[in-house]
Amino acid sequence: MTVSGIPTTRVSDLFISNRLLKQVQSDQVRLYNLQMQLSTGQRFQLPSEDPVSAMQVIGLQRLLERKTQVQTNIQTNQSFLTMTDSALSSVADLAAEASSVGLGAIGATSSDSQREAAAQQIRQIIEEMYTTANQKSRGRYLFAGSRTSVCPFQIAKGNYIEYVGNQQRLSSYGDTNLLFETNVTGDEAFGALSAGVAGTDTHPALTFETRLADLHGGAGVELGSIELSDGVHKVNVDLSNSATIGDVALMIRSEGAKLASDKWVTADVTSEGLVVELHASDGSPAGSLTICEVGNGTTASELGILHEEASGSKIVGESLHPTLRATTNIQDLLGARSTAFLHSSGSDNDLIIRADHNGDLNDIPVVVVADPTVVAGNETVEYAAGTLTIRIKEGATTAANVVAAFEKYYDPETMPFTAELDPQDSSDGGQGLVARTDASNAVSTDCGWGEDLDTEHGLQLVNGDQEVTISLSSVETVGDLLNAINGQGAGLLAEINSSATGIDIHSRYSGADFSIGENGGRTATQLGLRSFTGETRLEDLNFGRGIVDLDENGEPIGDADNSVFIITLRDGTSMEVDVAGVTTIQEVLDAINNQAANHPELPLSERPLEARLATYGNGIELVDRTDGPGTLTVSQSNFSVAANRLGLIPEGMSSNSEAGVAGEPAVLTGSDVNPSEAEGMFTALVRLQHGLETNDQWEISRAMELLNESVENLSFCRADLGARQQSLDLLSDRLDTEDTDLNQVLSVQYDADLVQVITEFSTAQTAFEASLRATAQISGMSLLNYL
Repeated sequence: MTVSGIPTTRVSDLFISNRLLKQVQSDQVRLYNLQMQLSTGQRFQLPSEDPVSAMQVIGLQRLLERKTQVQTNIQTNQSFLTMTDSALSSVADLAAEASSVGLGAIGATSSDSQREAAAQQIRQIIEEMYTTANQKSRGRYLFAGSRTSVCPFQIAKGNYIEYVGNQQRLSSYGDTNLLFETNVTGDEAFGALSAGVAGTDTHPALTFETRLADLHGGAGVELGSIELSDGVHKVNVDLSNSATIGDVALMIRSEGAKLASDKWVTADVTSEGLVVELHASDGSPAGSLTICEVGNGTTASELGILHEEASGSKIVGESLHPTLRATTNIQDLLGARSTAFLHSSGSDNDLIIRADHNGDLNDIPVVVVADPTVVAGNETVEYAAGTLTIRIKEGATTAANVVAAFEKYYDPETMPFTAELDPQDSSDGGQGLVARTDASNAVSTDCGWGEDLDTEHGLQLVNGDQEVTISLSSVETVGDLLNAINGQGAGLLAEINSSATGIDIHSRYSGADFSIGENGGRTATQLGLRSFTGETRLEDLNFGRGIVDLDENGEPIGDADNSVFIITLRDGTSMEVDVAGVTTIQEVLDAINNQAANHPELPLSERPLEARLATYGNGIELVDRTDGPGTLTVSQSNFSVAANRLGLIPEGMSSNSEAGVAGEPAVLTGSDVNPSEAEGMFTALVRLQHGLETNDQWEISRAMELLNESVENLSFCRADLGARQQSLDLLSDRLDTEDTDLNQVLSVQYDADLVQVITEFSTAQTAFEASLRATAQISGMSLLNYL
């Protein structure tokens, strides 16, 4: 028997042996591959066996792994949401029970023992709700926000319930590119934070370090390139790597130097925007400067310096409206200092002249005079007749000398200006020479406005039984101020508001009165944080009770003079004050100050009586400048409670007085009747318990209204939670379907056809056996086989 394909009469025995061995090995490999397909059910084991299919299989396997993890996330978070829903259901039941108890105790028919029993029931409900609010699942607190390892509700000093969680929701992947929220915060469910005192817009000034991302109210700037031109030459400035407005100014100045050999460009950062100017070699204005976009970019426009028509050497940019950040210096709030930029040709010699305080010191000419009597190092600075004059030794005075002269002659009353080296030009400590000014390069101060923040006095904050004073003497940035407030341990939460324009302060205590007042200055008022102001409406006082009791139709209850009270001065002068029709605290102050017996024709500071907002804390303050044997007294008129509700007379009393010290004004300070509170579930229950214990029917009614509002909020919270649970169910079903479809596609690419593999295996096995027999026969042949 011969082997086909091998002419044995014409080849060597070695070739025959190698050829047969290769055939056997090839059959073995094929048989092995088929055996692996049968045992694993997969078409290939290595990507090199089928690169195209292998790439598809690897992608599908990775996607399936991610889908599997997402499905695990969904199952885990479904359990958290289910536990949360169960906890909120318990809270709703407890709230319903509290509402029933409260309704049973409203009215004059309930006895003291009934109210005491009801108060005890409310106390027990608070304890049960407190336990529910601190419920955990799988080691994670349900209502702590993102602080899942911190017990969210704790008993604070004064027996208040403090929320120490945060307002951030946790997120998890519900699909490979879809995030969903997996928890409910304690504030959302229980109303654990007060609405807070919202500060006003602090108008932070633009500085060299302001981030581009913080411009335009946080919208930022789309960075690209801009084009500078002097009408003849052009240069592109790539700003794509800039991070701050200072970086932009530096890049414009650096690239602008390439515009022409006899010209140079400066870019100054004012409190509002950029000022770009083209100079001749001697420092005077040179030609016309234009700034254009490059391509379809919008960078110049967003930086406020787009100026496509030639009209002068100076381009004053638009306001860039920076946002408030924790790094913002408090000196840059509420206004800006008037500034002048003093440029000289050459380098290391540019100066920035600033007023020492915010406000209007604008349009002050800054004149540099060459004085032959001046010796370098002994320059003088003078502010007189509305002009700031710097006397130098021409050709010898350096920028550092000028800075030293400003330090020497600075006086807040007579010379309220300072000087510093321009950070864009300073390379060796200001060793460049300063040039005198003339009509061509004269400068004036500009961009000053607003007022300085009062950092001397600080704030007074009252939260429940705790009163804290926040000093700003060592505060440098907004972040320092926030830390100073939050670090008091008094249940306070200070943060930058959502629009990044001001500061908001919240109370973390439920059931506590919260207010912010002055500490002898104007800090709280300037920041818009004072909770008792002239604009406070009377109808909002005393948690919405106002200064007179109203019936169900909104009409005053009682006599027509229920809005009248009497002020008696130490000299015996009596004033009857009627606040009927008055709507704000300022109108109350005006009604007192403008009494006929108070000599309204005199300046307020010279009148016998001055009504003002409290200098320390909050409330109305009466200052009696008369001198006599009597006392400064506020008393009711015909049992009117208007003065009580204004805080001038303590509740339950008919008068309040202050004797003062002989020779000094007598000052009577009323109480704060406009506190805020955390309008939530715990506050409602605490107020209800207190109202039951003191038989205060108005407080009981208000607590019931607050409880109903909290229950309504809880219903919305549970509805949102249910919608999220339903969404997760839909996502889970969709993932199951996708898993089936993806596995089907994977099977087509990766799984072996077992019927075909078995058939091929049988054929391969037969071929392998044939190869072995042929090899055995051929290998055993000798010359005797041919004889």
